[in-house]
Amino acid sequence: MGEAPKTDWDMMHRWEWFRREEWRRSFRTELLGANGGVCKAFHDLARLVHAEVALDCACGLGRQTVCLAEMGLNVIGSDISHIAVNHARELARLENCSTTFFVSSWGQIPKNMPHHFDAIINTSLAEEPEWDSLGSSLIGMYHALNPGGFLMFTGVPENSPEDEGVRRLFDRWGSGQKESIDWFHREGRLACAKLVQRELATDFLDERNLYIIDDNGSSRLESTMLRRPGYWTWNHWRDLARMAGFCHLETRTYDNLGENGEALTVNVAWKSKDGGVNPDETKRAQPYLD
Repeated sequence: MGEAPKTDWDMMHRWEWFRREEWRRSFRTELLGANGGVCKAFHDLARLVHAEVALDCACGLGRQTVCLAEMGLNVIGSDISHIAVNHARELARLENCSTTFFVSSWGQIPKNMPHHFDAIINTSLAEEPEWDSLGSSLIGMYHALNPGGFLMFTGVPENSPEDEGVRRLFDRWGSGQKESIDWFHREGRLACAKLVQRELATDFLDERNLYIIDDNGSSRLESTMLRRPGYWTWNHWRDLARMAGFCHLETRTYDNLGENGEALTVNVAWKSKDGGVNPDETKRAQPYLD
């Protein structure tokens, strides 16, 4: 698969925030759909286990975190991007939402937040292109959970064919345009257009995000790469979850919560109620902890 390109998340979040007036009125509808989407699935499971504190650990600009808070969850948001977190705080203020945010990679959550969580949601985990980063991330999220807590994430479900991730990637992007203009937005004398160039490989998609900027008549170009992997399988998730210390991994299906009223599938990794970790698994995880 080769080494994955590095993504400048600060750049992507900065320009997405620049066009916030285009999505502020509609982000709830886009995230929740008609029946609540993955937010509803997470909310219901968190309520079922009587979660006192939840974490949205890939919060980006805070849209999903705000939706979860408005559903009644005591939820905190985190993201690796300082710019995203700063704007997420601003969005929460604009939406009269009292939730808080902090900066952290997934693997460093236990070090960056002193208390633990009863439930964690991560809707970007399957977008991580590197095996080592997945391992350290799952270990960090495991240690950020209270005993009996759970991690919900999107990814290929149990009993899927080995090529399910690749099939989904091709279904989503295989027939799409290699180049497209995602949006154009102007605020006063500053204007920006986002152009995306896509290159589909055997089991991943590379996207070059180009931001064409006109600042009071002076033009410049900013760009960053993003890899969308299709190579993660259920067996990968099972092995990584076991290595991180989770006692059980399962797929849950929620009728009518997917796009267009279809079924939604999510994966849920559980931490044992005694919080213990198999010593053999701890030994296997040690390279990620050093």
